[in-house]
Amino acid sequence: MIAAATHGPSALWYATRGAGAITTVLLTASVVFGIGEVRLWRPGAVPRFAVASLHRTISLLAVALLAVHIGTTLLDSFPRIGVLNAVVPFATDYRQLWMGLGTLASDLLLALVITSLVRRRMGYRAWRGVHWLAYACWPIAIAHGIGAGSDTKSTWMLILTLVCVGAVAVAVASRLTAPGTPQRARTAGAAALAACLIALGVWLPAGPLAAGWARRAGTPAYVLAAFAPAPRTRAARPVPVDALSTGFVAPLTGRIRNGTSANGTAVVDLTMQLNGNQPGELRVRLGGQQLANGGLQMDRSAVTLGPPGDPGRYRGRINFLQGTQLRALVGSADGHAVRLTINLSLGRADLTGEVQGTPVRGATR
Repeated sequence: MIAAATHGPSALWYATRGAGAITTVLLTASVVFGIGEVRLWRPGAVPRFAVASLHRTISLLAVALLAVHIGTTLLDSFPRIGVLNAVVPFATDYRQLWMGLGTLASDLLLALVITSLVRRRMGYRAWRGVHWLAYACWPIAIAHGIGAGSDTKSTWMLILTLVCVGAVAVAVASRLTAPGTPQRARTAGAAALAACLIALGVWLPAGPLAAGWARRAGTPAYVLAAFAPAPRTRAARPVPVDALSTGFVAPLTGRIRNGTSANGTAVVDLTMQLNGNQPGELRVRLGGQQLANGGLQMDRSAVTLGPPGDPGRYRGRINFLQGTQLRALVGSADGHAVRLTINLSLGRADLTGEVQGTPVRGATR
């Protein structure tokens, strides 16, 4: 037995989305109360310090939920975003631009928190200058949520986003019309606000709300395949591996290599040849913790499939492994995806078995 594990959308995947939505609401409330505090807004004649205290509390809650959002993203292996992307913008291959904006927004928010903690040492004027970053942090975070969020097309998320945008727009308009605001600042601010709202109204229908946005936004093929409708069960027939669009079944022969990576992780490498009308290559690499019974508790994997001239044409990960049966989703650069079911018979260093490939319907949309 190699290992027993499952990969795919998990509780962490949904926790990340929920924490992101709540963070958006809290960050919006923080911006609105920040503008209200500048305007000396006092609802119900409450003391001014109460408004300021509520602003700080909401801001801290936003930071706490942001930490949950980032933490669950890093812990979730579907998809694996990478620790580097938590601090360095645009360092991931998963919706690079939109995930990078999220990282940039979190970095700006972190700068606000740090400078607030040392406010007395750095002086009010310097702190105030840095605090203006909050006005840049919010729209960047909104763009990240719309562009990277998998719930953007959902009615509830669309309503939540539009309510947040509307709340900030009303607060900014209120600030611009406040007595004492210079006419030049009022005109420039109103023009910028109108331009942003118009741009959002044009971009949403043509971008995130249009068909095919997930692929155009930079979502890897194996993630798209995981959410594609399951194909109808049909009998597969032996065909060449480069004719994956029609499905295939092929016998396997190969070798097993066991080793240890530089960081001490146990590694099992299965290199297999597909025997059929046209030769092909299948490689499965598993990494994880060595078990006492000689097996492996998998925590990461990589799968490649293709003809001899292009063995890495399809790439993906294992999403089910029980004993010597493996299931994987692999995708190509042109958007095609295939579900693989692999049954193996293992020797000491050799293996035999069979692989069945079923194209994922709708993966190229």
